[in-house]
Amino acid sequence: MPIRLLFFCLFPLVSYAQTFSYGRFVARNHAVVWTEKFEIKDMDEPIIVDAVKEQLRGKEYVRFDTLQQHEIVSGWLINPHASSIVKARFRVDILYEGYVVAVSEIIESALNKEAPLENCLLKSDGRFIENPPKRAETLDSFLIKLFEIKQ
Repeated sequence: MPIRLLFFCLFPLVSYAQTFSYGRFVARNHAVVWTEKFEIKDMDEPIIVDAVKEQLRGKEYVRFDTLQQHEIVSGWLINPHASSIVKARFRVDILYEGYVVAVSEIIESALNKEAPLENCLLKSDGRFIENPPKRAETLDSFLIKLFEIKQ
């Protein structure tokens, strides 16, 4: 009986910390992050860093952080034209022959209101809704095109 009571009390805490995914969108603790891993063969880490910076520098809506860490490119996306994003944080971790992109703190404009992406994609329990809106697919394809290095 005491074990049942303990399990009953701890279950809500454990279920709150679960991770859910919908394609490239990952939800954990009621926060949504878009993430993708890109592989590039025959390209060293410093060259990948330069290629990512050069590609993103050409976009007027990309703002790099003032302080950059070695092999990490980070910054903000501010009002990209081809998406519903108002503001989003990005981080690119450079790996051996590849890189991982994570876009978080996504604020989007929908129906003339600004709201976190979590409001339209997550249920109250932190899981993804069954039928996400079409703009989630549009956002996904926009982010793929933005962060993919064209060789």
